[in-house]
Amino acid sequence: MAIFFTTPLVYDLIILCFSTSVVLSSASPTLVLNLVHSRQIHSSQEPPYVSRIEEASVARLEYSKAKATGDIIAHLSPNVPIIPQAFLVNISIGSPPVTQLLHMDTGSDLLWLQCQPCINCYDQSLPIFEPSRSYTHRNQSCRTSEYSMPSLRFNSKTRSCDYSMRYMDDTGSKGILAKDTLVFNTIYDESSSASLPNVVFGCGHNNYGDPLVGTGILGLGYGEFSLVHRFGTKFSYCFGSLDDPSYPHNVLVLGDDGANILGDTTPLEIENGFYYVTIEAISMDGTMLPIDPGVFQRNYQTGLGGTIIDTGNSLTSLVKEAYEPLKNKIEEVFDGRFTTADVNQEGMFKVECYNGDYERDLVESGFPIVTFHLSDGAELSLDVKSVFMKVAPNLFCLAVTPSTGNMNSIGATAQQNYNIGYDLQAKKISFERIDCGVLFDY
Repeated sequence: MAIFFTTPLVYDLIILCFSTSVVLSSASPTLVLNLVHSRQIHSSQEPPYVSRIEEASVARLEYSKAKATGDIIAHLSPNVPIIPQAFLVNISIGSPPVTQLLHMDTGSDLLWLQCQPCINCYDQSLPIFEPSRSYTHRNQSCRTSEYSMPSLRFNSKTRSCDYSMRYMDDTGSKGILAKDTLVFNTIYDESSSASLPNVVFGCGHNNYGDPLVGTGILGLGYGEFSLVHRFGTKFSYCFGSLDDPSYPHNVLVLGDDGANILGDTTPLEIENGFYYVTIEAISMDGTMLPIDPGVFQRNYQTGLGGTIIDTGNSLTSLVKEAYEPLKNKIEEVFDGRFTTADVNQEGMFKVECYNGDYERDLVESGFPIVTFHLSDGAELSLDVKSVFMKVAPNLFCLAVTPSTGNMNSIGATAQQNYNIGYDLQAKKISFERIDCGVLFDY
């Protein structure tokens, strides 16, 4: 089954449908969802060019830094940029339900999507949700504080709670905070679905800038409106290879009884909705790199520094003092076999790219493992496909970039081929390198 029952007491009604059967669940169900690779819906697109990767990453880092420091200006307008490769969750919203594909993002707190009537909406292949046609749609009351995420404001004219989200690259969404029923397709068969009522989300009527991958954002951060809290205190996800959009076992699990908490564990800190871990060292091929561990520490007075886990960004970013030793060691291994490619636009930070055949020169020939050593002995090992990305024929780039500030971020590329489990009550996060297909008996 896709939903398990832990107590007989029903707080938030969840309905599990197998064809015609309906089951009522408890306040702590488990939901198991297939994740859709973004290239499954954009299969005709070539791998993204570096300039767009850089632009998205710069904006993402600036947002993360501002959010982490409690910058009130940033809180007025946070958002998530286009990410070249992402994992999407197939949901339907409203009654009757309207299908959407939402970008799964542990760095955001709010679920939001485009809504009619559109003051401004970017193109999407799926229908834009019309709240007036849903008989379960309601406006959500405004509960806000000075540092709320997202920015909320009570509109006395419309008697609604307006939200505002904007990124540093002027991509964003504005609309009304609302609630409605969500229907999820589970992993087991096409007739298996689960519905969850009264889910708070952002109904975006004014969405501007570059379009997102998918039709909106599924925020899995720790903020008040995060969907995570409807399923208890645990969740997990497992990614296969970002290079393989046809891999069928990418999965998200929400719920205390079903989340896969496996392998090495490391302490988890939660601040401003972000999930922080502590990197203590980085090694390559078993050799520790000359990096002062202090560069990974958080400054608890300013909110700066530290390392967040962020599926909303495909790239991993390290502060200069950690990035430079890693880049130098990688180029030492290259031993002059590849020439540096100048592909950066003016004003963008430096992404290191190289001329060469990605498959032949890197994947097939082998490349040393890069390991992030986390506190309490946990390790996150990055193979060649987690360290590099193919962006064009005979051109590959580092999937690890220099941070624009003093925050580190572990992106989706570094999380490939891992099950990552979050225990929010115990303040632990676990990492297990695994073939995701062995986690469930399909």
